Amino acid sequence: MTETTDELMTIDELSTVTGVSVRTTRYYASLGLIPPAIRRGRVAYYGPEHRARLDMVTALQEHGFTLQAIERYLARLPAETTREDLAMQRAMITSWATEPTDDIQARIGRELIALGLPRDALAAAYAATSRLMADLADELNTILRDQVVDPFKRTHHTAEEAARLEEVLPRLRQLTTEAIVVSFQDAVNRTISRNLS
Repeated sequence: MTETTDELMTIDELSTVTGVSVRTTRYYASLGLIPPAIRRGRVAYYGPEHRARLDMVTALQEHGFTLQAIERYLARLPAETTREDLAMQRAMITSWATEPTDDIQARIGRELIALGLPRDALAAAYAATSRLMADLADELNTILRDQVVDPFKRTHHTAEEAARLEEVLPRLRQLTTEAIVVSFQDAVNRTISRNLS
C-alpha cells in the first residue's frame, strides 16, 4: 500500500466514512478481513485500500454472506487486487443481488393455491422455473464477467471510468430483468399461437 498522508484516516474517520463502528472494524481486522493498520508512531492509520476492503465486507454481509464465507471469498482474491478491483467486485455483487424473495414467493404460492390449481403442477412449474432461472443467471453472469468485467480489468482505466462502470451495473440489472420478462412473454405468446394453429 502506498497511500499518501492525505489519504490516510484514523479508525474514527474510517468508521465515519464507512458507517462501520470502530469496534466492528477492529474485529474485522482481527479476523484478517481488512489488512493491518499502517502504524505511524503510536497512531494507526487506514487508507483507501482498507476502506475498499471494509466496503466489500459490508456489501457481502448485506447480501447474506457469513463472516466465514466472506473470509473465504477474500482469501481467493489475488494479492494484487486493487481498490478499483474491489469496487468492481462490490458493484457486481450489489447490482445483481436482490432483497430476500421469501415473502414474494410465499404470496405468489398462496395466490396460485387459491386459484385451485393442483399442488403437484405448481411444484413442477416452480422446479422448472427455478432450474431454468438458475441456468440463465449463471450464463448471464459468465457473459458479463468474460465479455465486460474481465476485459475492463485487463486495461487501464481512470477512477472516473471505473466509477462509471460501477454506476452502470445496477441499471444493467434492471434492463436485463425487463428483457427477461419481455422474452418470456414473447415465448408464451408464440407457444399459445402454435397450440392454436
